[in-house]
Amino acid sequence: MAEERENVNTIRADDGTTWVEIASCGTADEANLLRGFLEAEDIPAQIENVSFSMEPINFGTMGDIRIYVSEEDQPRAQQLLKQRGEEFDNLEDDGETVVTDDGTANIEDDSDIDAENKTEAS
Repeated sequence: MAEERENVNTIRADDGTTWVEIASCGTADEANLLRGFLEAEDIPAQIENVSFSMEPINFGTMGDIRIYVSEEDQPRAQQLLKQRGEEFDNLEDDGETVVTDDGTANIEDDSDIDAENKTEAS
């Protein structure tokens, strides 16, 4: 899960927008998921990948992939990420439930899918 940071970075864009770091992740996949989540909530987000790829492990902030939003979107974005994290933490994990940003997903048993594939292949 992305971590909220106390000492945040800010970037001033040429158009006058100030981008504020609201979270950092360890992987590009997680960063892209968070950016997609924010953009689905109409909050434009940017990713800054400062990972050090010469080594097989991350070294503190050298391995961070940072998520930025505009200064005006920062309070709402942080609230949404906090709420998302709390909802995730409150899920009952049975090891088989698939969780999406919309909640739990119902996945049918694989045996039904295999039966359909065998019928189509015949």
